[in-house]
Amino acid sequence: MLGHSGKRSKEAQVVMDQMTSREWGLLVLDEVHVTPANTFRKCTSIIRSKCKLGLTATLLREDDKIDDLFYLIGPKLYEANWLDLQKNGYLALVQCMEVWCEMNNDFYRYYLYMQETNKKAAVLLSDFNPNKFRCMQYLIHVHEKRGDKVLVFSDNIPLLKHCAKTLVKPFIYGKTGNQERKYWLHNFNHTSSTNCLFISSVGDTSLDLPDVNVVIQISSHYGSRRQEAQRLGRILRPKPRQGDEFNAFFYTLVSKDTRDMFYATKRQRFLVDQGYSFHVITDLVSENTPNLHYNDKAQVTELLQRVLVMIKDPNMEPIEEEYGRERSVSSTDAKNRGKRRANNKEGESDDEELNAIRKNTTMSALSDGSGIKYSEIQHKQTSQLSSSRGLLSNSAATTENANGGKRQKRGQKRKGPQTKFMQKASKERKTLNERRQKYLPHL
Repeated sequence: MLGHSGKRSKEAQVVMDQMTSREWGLLVLDEVHVTPANTFRKCTSIIRSKCKLGLTATLLREDDKIDDLFYLIGPKLYEANWLDLQKNGYLALVQCMEVWCEMNNDFYRYYLYMQETNKKAAVLLSDFNPNKFRCMQYLIHVHEKRGDKVLVFSDNIPLLKHCAKTLVKPFIYGKTGNQERKYWLHNFNHTSSTNCLFISSVGDTSLDLPDVNVVIQISSHYGSRRQEAQRLGRILRPKPRQGDEFNAFFYTLVSKDTRDMFYATKRQRFLVDQGYSFHVITDLVSENTPNLHYNDKAQVTELLQRVLVMIKDPNMEPIEEEYGRERSVSSTDAKNRGKRRANNKEGESDDEELNAIRKNTTMSALSDGSGIKYSEIQHKQTSQLSSSRGLLSNSAATTENANGGKRQKRGQKRKGPQTKFMQKASKERKTLNERRQKYLPHL
């Protein structure tokens, strides 16, 4: 509200005037690490106060603006060590683990190609790694059996939707409606019917999730140390425990031999400085692990084709497959197919040409007109618009005005402008007709 720079409603403007018209004694800023941003910087300038107090658990920013806090708010007065709070029972006892997920061969081949041409597409391929999905599914299954509350984070929205819909779990992201968001958060916090929730970066802060004790991170914002600490903080609420037994678990799933490993190491720096350690797991699941998705190569191939369609690489040519499903092939494959067609003699055909494709469609789609829309506009509006733009001739405009703005009916003669020349010509025509009827009545 304070950072908004556009127009405000009357009620909001009254509140703003009350806040800016007086000098406050103490101004408390929660999550103070966001204050140096251009949007939130206005809060410290438009609100006058004698004292400012900033609170945050992660005094971190990936840019150089973190130093601006010293003159916007003031110097750092106190910082508590996380491990000391954990020993005294103020924080939960967390076990942090990094799970290395082997890249699928087909995915990794495309990843190496995209790493040189399109790095965002390479990140998408590493996020959609089928082995990463299998590890996530295995962890969710194990912790749901124990009765834990599992929160799965993903900054990649297509990946978030894919995982949630495949496992039939609820998910929340930026475009989720307020009522739906409240419904799933209430079920997740107060019922046992919803023990797993997928959420995007909107769940990093400002959400009350007291019973969560398992966090699985499948995609994150590159090397953000603050985001790693904020997501760990989702499970740091104190929970009942017996002795030194872990009662909270933090998993980071990383695609092996990709840039994901570099970003994971960078994200963990702040937590390592606080005294936490990450245990690396390399063989969580295998090819023979039962009851997991993507055990079949056909499923992996289908997922790869879906990812390639999302990438929309210019070197990928979409072709239709059986049942109307799209798959993409590289331009080199298309060229090789053209060469095979050219080399075939008359009467011979390529095997691929013999495969028939059947699918349900419409005539407009076959004629490449499925996206075309037709709308008819009334003539009166069109004529008015045309006359206002000068598209009609002067004679047509004069005729329309003479008819009262109405369209002339068919079969009627169009009346032109009555000039002297036209009047003289019409009079001569009249006299000629009269003489013909008088002297030549039989014609």
